[in-house]
Amino acid sequence: MDQAAATYRRLRPLAIGSRDRCLLESLALLRFLGYQGLSATWVIGVKSRPFAAHSWLQDGSQVLTDHAERVRQYRPLLIV
Repeated sequence: MDQAAATYRRLRPLAIGSRDRCLLESLALLRFLGYQGLSATWVIGVKSRPFAAHSWLQDGSQVLTDHAERVRQYRPLLIV
């Protein structure tokens, strides 16, 4: 899993230019992992002050598309 996520992070700038595209990035990595026979948990969360929504992937407690300290600010609403 770590190797697949690292490969994706190296290739990501070729497909995704903005750092504010968390949903697209999460879905792209989910698909990339699927091609390799791997899976991850897709999470969508929100925070209230200031309001923001965020999407990320996890493998167990390991956050794959962001930093754990950032996603701790969000309350998960959807976990797939």
